[in-house]
Amino acid sequence: MFKLIDTFNSRTISTHRTLDAAVKASAKHSRAVRKANGSSSYIPKEIVEVVNGADNPVDYDDIMAAEQRVGV
Repeated sequence: MFKLIDTFNSRTISTHRTLDAAVKASAKHSRAVRKANGSSSYIPKEIVEVVNGADNPVDYDDIMAAEQRVGV
């Protein structure tokens, strides 16, 4: 299980079964924020993996590989 977390507001944006789905959701959320607030706006976020109830950060290389797979 993966969570997309808004680190600025300490909120969970969404949860996903796969890393690829979390990466797609992150890109979609970024587009929505830019559309609503201007082209230079953003909200810092991170993707974490939930293992036995604990949030573990996902390795940067794994996120980059997922972005290439999904075409983000």
